Amino acid sequence: MAQQILIIGLGQFGMSLAATLTSKGAEVIAADIKKSLVEEAAAFVTESLVLDATDETELARLEPGKRDATVCAIGDDSKEASIICTALLRQMGSPCVVARANNPMHQRILQLVGAHQIVNP
Repeated sequence: MAQQILIIGLGQFGMSLAATLTSKGAEVIAADIKKSLVEEAAAFVTESLVLDATDETELARLEPGKRDATVCAIGDDSKEASIICTALLRQMGSPCVVARANNPMHQRILQLVGAHQIVNP
């Protein structure tokens, strides 16, 4: 069975990651607050949705605890949204939360809220 990966944030990093994981056989569920990015990703991911990842109810619909991994790829637009999303993914039982950091301070905060891995592309 293919790995199920949830990617939140479809900027340059998130979109590239979604395309790469899909090409390697993963089932990718992609989400972003921007409809145009979700529509672009819909061409190659398993499922794509428009949602606010800082809204606990909306994020819970994606059932992050049932996915093999989750990626918070929210970038420069909002460090606050990135931190909230990462914390919620952990709280919802995601077995592996990968978060994108923009600078060393952001990285430390993501570690404190429970990210399993942090990338700084």
